[in-house]
Amino acid sequence: MPILEVCQLRLKDGVSATGESLLKNLSTVRSILKTNSQFYHCIEDPSLLYILGMWPSLKTHQKFLASPEKKTILGIQDDQLEFQWMLHMELDSMSSLPLDAPVMAIARLFIKGGEHVEEYNQIIRNHRSTIVEATQPYKVADGWRCDSEPGKHEALMFTGWNAVDSHKAFIVKARENAEYASVRENYEGIEVRYARNLEG
Repeated sequence: MPILEVCQLRLKDGVSATGESLLKNLSTVRSILKTNSQFYHCIEDPSLLYILGMWPSLKTHQKFLASPEKKTILGIQDDQLEFQWMLHMELDSMSSLPLDAPVMAIARLFIKGGEHVEEYNQIIRNHRSTIVEATQPYKVADGWRCDSEPGKHEALMFTGWNAVDSHKAFIVKARENAEYASVRENYEGIEVRYARNLEG
């Protein structure tokens, strides 16, 4: 199953997200790895970048990360970017993401164990059409992190919006539905970041 890599990186001091050299290096790595990567710049924290890329499988990416080629290929970014974290989610293709949206919301949902996993799944199944309708014409992609630590459960959701305020307004309105609002009872934590595509 193809997987989506989500990697958070921090810009080093003096490096601009819109600088020509950074985008050139990111594009060079993309062309070598053939991951069809997309580069996103965080709105709330401009020092953060997100790289979204597709791999044939989790094993394929892990093999690359453990190879000598990793340093050679990624080394051109060492002076510009500092690694923060990386995760993976099964996804059929990059085109399933809301790449055409002016703003992408990247949500990491840390779910409690036991029955909370199925409760979360059921609520999302029941209300996914509400999310899809609210984000139109942009796509919604969601799933489970496939490289979580044993005993941990992390759901991911990528939604597209015209503006950050559009998503925040949806959250407020969605809380009017008691069942949908109850989804938060299954969370250990939640992290939502908003980002724009660096390449426009």
